[in-house]
Amino acid sequence: MDNLCKILIVDDEYLLRQGIKHLVDWEKEGFSIVGEASNGKEALGLIETLKPHIILSDIVMPVMDGLELVKYVKENYPQIQIVILSGYSDFNYVKGTFKLGVNDYILKPKLNPDEIVTLLKNIALNIPNLTISTNEAKPNVINELNKLVSGFSTNLTRTEISEAFPCDTFLLLGTDVRKICSKTAENISRLKQSLIRRLKPLLNTFTYYELDTTKDYFVLIVNFNSKDYAELIECLNNLTLSLIHQCPDIYFSVSNTFNSLDNLKDTYNSFKCLLGYKFFLKNKSLIMQQELSDRSPKKKFDFKYYSEMLYSLNIASALDYLRQYIENSIIEFSIDEFELKTLFQNAFYNIINILEELNFDIGELSGSKIEYFQKIDDSRYADELLNILENINSDLTKALNGKESPIDDEIIGKITQYITSHYNEQLSLKDIADKFHFNYYYLSSYFSSHIAEGFSEYLNKIRVEKALELLRNEAIPVSEVSYLVGYSDHSYFCKVFKKFTKVTPSKFRKNILSNKRGIYE
Repeated sequence: MDNLCKILIVDDEYLLRQGIKHLVDWEKEGFSIVGEASNGKEALGLIETLKPHIILSDIVMPVMDGLELVKYVKENYPQIQIVILSGYSDFNYVKGTFKLGVNDYILKPKLNPDEIVTLLKNIALNIPNLTISTNEAKPNVINELNKLVSGFSTNLTRTEISEAFPCDTFLLLGTDVRKICSKTAENISRLKQSLIRRLKPLLNTFTYYELDTTKDYFVLIVNFNSKDYAELIECLNNLTLSLIHQCPDIYFSVSNTFNSLDNLKDTYNSFKCLLGYKFFLKNKSLIMQQELSDRSPKKKFDFKYYSEMLYSLNIASALDYLRQYIENSIIEFSIDEFELKTLFQNAFYNIINILEELNFDIGELSGSKIEYFQKIDDSRYADELLNILENINSDLTKALNGKESPIDDEIIGKITQYITSHYNEQLSLKDIADKFHFNYYYLSSYFSSHIAEGFSEYLNKIRVEKALELLRNEAIPVSEVSYLVGYSDHSYFCKVFKKFTKVTPSKFRKNILSNKRGIYE
């Protein structure tokens, strides 16, 4: 790589970075894409390690934009050449960068391979002590592999594939570097270089290439004969054992084997999920896909059921339901790390929202929600989520200790009086909740715990009592009484009436009339 011109791409658009990487067979033209960054600050962390000759940089980026990057590079690394990637709307910015020493610019909407190569070769001529060489005869294998992973077709012929990969079997091995070291671009780059140095002597009997898929992953494709599989796995075991004392979080994931590069993209997509399993397998340093059973179907977290328990102030049961869901997800690998963290954050947010909606004073807990969100985000292993949940439970207990219910006896008295006065209307608990500005689920729970019969039975009791009075009036037909006390269905009224009085409305009236006759006789 010493005779290749090294290029660092800096742009906050991932797809654009990928497009540039696969736009040209760079090594064939005498160049090497040595790294990529999503903003100027990330780029600065990579410059010292990667020592690029040319930087291709966007102008408008978060954290540190292209202008700030150009100023810093030209002051501290004047030998590095800079080419600006620009949209039409950014052109006024581009003019300013020329004053700072930018060599040229490329319009993003016109990414023409021939023009870019010509421009970069002209710039490379001005770089001291660099004479780039080109290889017109042979496509670069690593670039072609990266194209396959990204969904592009390869230019490799069958003969070139056979020469590059002489054995009958492939697998992917690698790690998510963010889980091993701090997440700065510089640390990630250094760790990748360290890993390849440590792997080289162990894999010297096999064919392997490093895939440049994303800055966060270190991934190798290894080509070997199937009979040597056990030897390869033993090499990896030896490596992890030699590294684990100085780097306790080190781990490697190993994909299932495959026999053709046609399967590379699908295998890589599965492999990305496998890299995430370290979140659930804290103490495992070699994660073998073939040793893990297929993921269980994802079980739905029932937010409606969970919210009903919270509204009912059955918080212990709600948190227990959440705890069981997290524990099952850890055991069954039924949900990935991002989904599980997001679900946990939403569940915690529900607790805060519902308690505030119910007028509970939980100021301290509410104020710490951002802190809890950050803790959930920063958790490196799944068991940390359970510890966070225990802390939330403890904080909830303290926050609610001694807090009075937002519904008192005076309000429940007003509610029962309202029902007594409006029994003949089509009442529902939701109507009552809306009328008195309470949450439906909470009011239902509170009503059941303070009125023995519960809402429906209490309303039925009031209506039957009124029906008993009306049935004593012979001028009102029995069939009309049900409507007068709020029942639209006469047969249902009869059923409810009999449940309370043990007789039907008609039978009750007959008994009343019989008693009257007996008195008059």
